[in-house]
Amino acid sequence: MNESNHTGSLDMEYAKGRAIKKSLRYRLWRRTREVLVAIDEFCSNPPRDIIDLGTADGRMLDMVHQKYPDAHCAGVEYNQELVDFGKANFPRLDISQGDIQSLDFPDNSFDVAIATAVIEHLQNPRKAMREVKRVLRSGGILVLTAPDPFWEHIATMVRHLKNGKHNEVMNLVQLRDLAKTSGFVVLKTQKFMLSPVGMPFEFGFEKIIRRLRLNFLMANQLLVARC
Repeated sequence: MNESNHTGSLDMEYAKGRAIKKSLRYRLWRRTREVLVAIDEFCSNPPRDIIDLGTADGRMLDMVHQKYPDAHCAGVEYNQELVDFGKANFPRLDISQGDIQSLDFPDNSFDVAIATAVIEHLQNPRKAMREVKRVLRSGGILVLTAPDPFWEHIATMVRHLKNGKHNEVMNLVQLRDLAKTSGFVVLKTQKFMLSPVGMPFEFGFEKIIRRLRLNFLMANQLLVARC
């Protein structure tokens, strides 16, 4: 796998921060919640096999496995140090080093594919989407999240994000088109995360924001699609 395929994978410093830093812990929890809600909503039966693409330190996949303890939960991560961390801390998970643009799994292997905060890092997201479709079983679902391009730009300007960490940051329309042209049926798209650190009554506020069509105020994007 070439380094050029990945504009900026997570490192151990970031992974350790997710254990102690409020904003990072919140974003991990919130994305995981969106994943679990989508699985509950669109999987008629508990999934047997789940793959987390860009699993990082394995924390999200471990939370998913706690919800579905009978499922085989596999994670693919580019950074070998994070792979070693995940294997050591979450031995129940099947975490391996690899390139999500060229997955080392047979066709029709999984019921659910998770890709949170990863597609913006890839040199070739279209190739990755084709690989996801290949390894999903017929009727399987993809749950994908990505940052909103506007708030991504703001975060970079104020140096909350380092330049060069992300490659192509797509808006919700572009993500929907990417899924459709890759052969998926789009089931759901929406914005979420009004605050980067969480807030009281956030889900109620977000419903109001969507009703008022002020979705641009939310910093993250969700797409759920069926194979």
